[in-house]
Amino acid sequence: MDINVWIISFLIIFMLHNLEEIIMVEKWIKKTYPRVRDKIPSSMQKELNHYNDITSVQFAVIVFVFSIFASILILIAVVTQHYYLFLGVNLFFALNIFTHPLQALYLRCYTPGLLTSLLLIIPYYSLFFYRFYNTDMLSLNSILGAIAVMIIFIPLFLLSHKIGKKWN
Repeated sequence: MDINVWIISFLIIFMLHNLEEIIMVEKWIKKTYPRVRDKIPSSMQKELNHYNDITSVQFAVIVFVFSIFASILILIAVVTQHYYLFLGVNLFFALNIFTHPLQALYLRCYTPGLLTSLLLIIPYYSLFFYRFYNTDMLSLNSILGAIAVMIIFIPLFLLSHKIGKKWN
């Protein structure tokens, strides 16, 4: 399968995943979180309490700001054929693979992003990792470049959360 198909698939899947989260996050925080709060370890509750009053609009801003950075890197990867940039963005998002299903199992309830994680993200990454493992695109240099991209994305991720939280 051509790399461009993987890139387009990635963009579609994460757009749908982010839309599911945006649509559901505010309702989940208001209705479900108070009911399951006691199941969450206190150290994690402290972090979640920062988002106690998050709105769908604020979460959409977080996703929008972060998506700008991801889109720029993916565009550069396509134009320059430096696909380690795409691999880095892809691996950063891969950290999200089991987050939602594990949260749902632990809390015994739906969590925003669960459906697209199960139906789209896990199948995509199963095929993606299998395909890239069997190509010449997965080399030591591409992995090191991808790790550098992931490290750069950490402060961008935090910045997007700061911007989104200030949005009213």
